[in-house]
Amino acid sequence: MIKEGSTVSFFNAIYQKLIADEELLRLLTYLPNGFDVKGNYHPDPLDESLANLVDKENEEYWKLVDERIVLGEKTSDLLESQLCKVYIYEGRRRPVFENYLVATQEIYVDIFIHESFDRDLRISRISDRINELICLEHIAGIGRLEYKAGNPREAPTHYRRYLHQYTMNVSKK
Repeated sequence: MIKEGSTVSFFNAIYQKLIADEELLRLLTYLPNGFDVKGNYHPDPLDESLANLVDKENEEYWKLVDERIVLGEKTSDLLESQLCKVYIYEGRRRPVFENYLVATQEIYVDIFIHESFDRDLRISRISDRINELICLEHIAGIGRLEYKAGNPREAPTHYRRYLHQYTMNVSKK
């Protein structure tokens, strides 16, 4: 049981918002539009002809979610696969100056994409979709989830990485 109003419940709310989004899952799963190295043609990831990925009754959906959207920051498994992946984890927690009730909690959303997905500005498309879903929304904490910063970071071989930082106000107790 997750305690309501806890940091765990806030991270769970963000996670639930991301895993329920069809467009985000398509961007994390389907290859870019065009021909791959084997000569197979792939439509745009958002093409209506592709299968709907969000079906919470389907076991394949949960395998996909477990593989592509992760609470935490374990990246060692990236070297074994070629995929797009999102990690959600805690950043710094700081008190709000002269406020004995509120602290500021950072949320990190880290995006990794394999180079095979990099032909269609995939990291930007995923970033834009995540911002549409959670930025300036009343999803977690007190008030809205604020965008703080975004920066490219060092990534494993054959991958690109982009780290987004958000902040939310939370109760100190």
